Amino acid sequence: PASAMHGFLGPETMLSVPPVGGNAVAIAPGVRMPLINLGGIAVPGFDSNFTLWFELGGRGVDTALMYGDNVQSLVGSAVREAVSAGIPRSDIFVTTKIPCCPMHPNATFTTWCCDNPDRWNATANIEHDFRTLGLPQVDLMLLHWPCETLEETVATYRAMQPLVDAGRARAIGVSNFNATFLEDFLGHPGVTVPPSINQCGYSIHEHGGNSGGITPLGRDTATRDACRKHGVTFSAYSPLGGLSGIDVLHDPEVERVAAVHNVSTAQVALRWVVQQGVVAVTASDKANYDQSDLAIFGFELTEAEMEALSVE
Repeated sequence: PASAMHGFLGPETMLSVPPVGGNAVAIAPGVRMPLINLGGIAVPGFDSNFTLWFELGGRGVDTALMYGDNVQSLVGSAVREAVSAGIPRSDIFVTTKIPCCPMHPNATFTTWCCDNPDRWNATANIEHDFRTLGLPQVDLMLLHWPCETLEETVATYRAMQPLVDAGRARAIGVSNFNATFLEDFLGHPGVTVPPSINQCGYSIHEHGGNSGGITPLGRDTATRDACRKHGVTFSAYSPLGGLSGIDVLHDPEVERVAAVHNVSTAQVALRWVVQQGVVAVTASDKANYDQSDLAIFGFELTEAEMEALSVE
């Protein structure tokens, strides 16, 4: 029932983090991040077209060391080409991620860490990341997942912290930290630069249910709310539900709302995310998809629609 959903959404849900400049949020002092970002994903045969994204007006891009040197290189090249074409570098937002190894048992990428012991060196990973991107500075560097223990996680994060003062990263953050682990992490004395972002899987029908349950990788409202409590911006990868196996785009309620607004189901799914003040990271290699994603700021979901779409 709709009344039960007010507990899920909360009174602050509708644009709970006020947009800065209309389609961006402030994640740290002087740092604005686009609400829509194009991500590179480690899927053979699929590469997001970052150059096209910039040409069509997109400004946020997301990559990771785990995605491979090829994706990293594509992102870096697209940024340099965009700047050469006249887009100010200050208008572009680059997010990258380094691994945390050995890996937390809740994570799903254990083989990636175990296959190569060299990946356990945080400083080497950071330098490899910058080298493959070919960029002197990134706007945001994330710890891609928690390590096996809190102490190992903090040790890896501490290798990232000096990047902010050095001007190599404008902000740093984490990814796949659930509410419980995030609370422990933030309370550790070794964390002296608070994370600006926690990026987790999050979409319509994938947010941990209405009971407030905490999922292993933070794909739930409890983690979103923990981030709000501590001033950490929550970010959503797989906002269309693809990695979860949830068919958000053909959901009857999503289709109904899309028809009302004369927009696509993907636009409704993305709008549901960003209207909560959550930063979305999606993927595309087609101009019409990019244009559709960037057009979600042209309409707004009603509170009733937000609640209806929030039913697990």
